[in-house]
Amino acid sequence: MSRLLLVVVIFIAIYLLLKYYRKQVSKKDVLGENTSKYSENMVRCAHCGVHLPKGESLMLNYKHYCSEAHRSAHKDEPE
Repeated sequence: MSRLLLVVVIFIAIYLLLKYYRKQVSKKDVLGENTSKYSENMVRCAHCGVHLPKGESLMLNYKHYCSEAHRSAHKDEPE
């Protein structure tokens, strides 16, 4: 009987620890502590379709390009 009581107490302790841990993890998600402070929006190249960070892209007529070659190729094309 005492072994059964010990097993029940162990299961209750594990349950309470998991409940506490889940609460702490959800607080971090709400506070935004898991997001990087260096995150940047991604844009798509209008010529080839590759995605790249907005800061690394080249822009022409409100369109983003991944390289000078792609930007100049679109500059020469009629719209």
